[in-house]
Amino acid sequence: MCVYAKIYLMKISKIKVYKKKVSIFVDKKKIDIDKSVYPNFYLYEGKELSSKELKEIENANSNVKLLSYAMKLRQKSLISEYKLREKLYAKEANKKDVDYVVKTMKSYDLINDEALASDYLEYYNSLNYGKNKITAKLSEKGIFEEYIAKLKFPASIERKKAKNLLPKLEKKYEKYNSSSKKQHIYNAYIQQGFDIDVAKEMTGLVKESSPKEEFTKLKSDYNKVKNRLSRKYQKKELKQKCIQALMQKGYRLNDIIKVVEGN
Repeated sequence: MCVYAKIYLMKISKIKVYKKKVSIFVDKKKIDIDKSVYPNFYLYEGKELSSKELKEIENANSNVKLLSYAMKLRQKSLISEYKLREKLYAKEANKKDVDYVVKTMKSYDLINDEALASDYLEYYNSLNYGKNKITAKLSEKGIFEEYIAKLKFPASIERKKAKNLLPKLEKKYEKYNSSSKKQHIYNAYIQQGFDIDVAKEMTGLVKESSPKEEFTKLKSDYNKVKNRLSRKYQKKELKQKCIQALMQKGYRLNDIIKVVEGN
């Protein structure tokens, strides 16, 4: 004997069409759907719907809302697939709906991580970022590794960007003695994302201070160090601490002794 499960049907008692939405009243329950969803289903007052049909309508409406949200995000700024999925999941969307939105966005070329990576590369190159900082930035933007790996960083371009930075860095650290200035500039190149070999090459191009300039900076630094350390040390110990501090700044010992003993 065949037993068939009884299908529970719900009747549409009323339909109200508004400017942006349609309200469907089913068994004293009101369901609001986007107006764009309404034509996709043959709905009318008195029609009976199964729970499966109602679920299909609700799913379609959910997809439209998510897609609309995704479109708004895209209008504000470029967005990677990873970041889009992250924001959609934050809306408590399920994987099936998120996949649908991402697939739809891709079909209109509104999500294209490969093109996005290239655009960001061009932008970060214009800011004279080194490749290490660029790849880190792209990861932060949610660009998948497979697209980052495709990007090219010619050595000639890396050196050109590094040279563009040099005058700015020399100006920034001009008050430092030669040794300290080179160390600061080297660190700045590493922080800017350049490889060690590029940082070393650029540091080698830094202009040396003249002996007179170097001695003037030494005397100035000595006065600053002495004023700071004299709060804690005195006499011979103060001299020793000053010498140590100035050596750490990269000054030559003979010059340091001349300045310390002359004061």
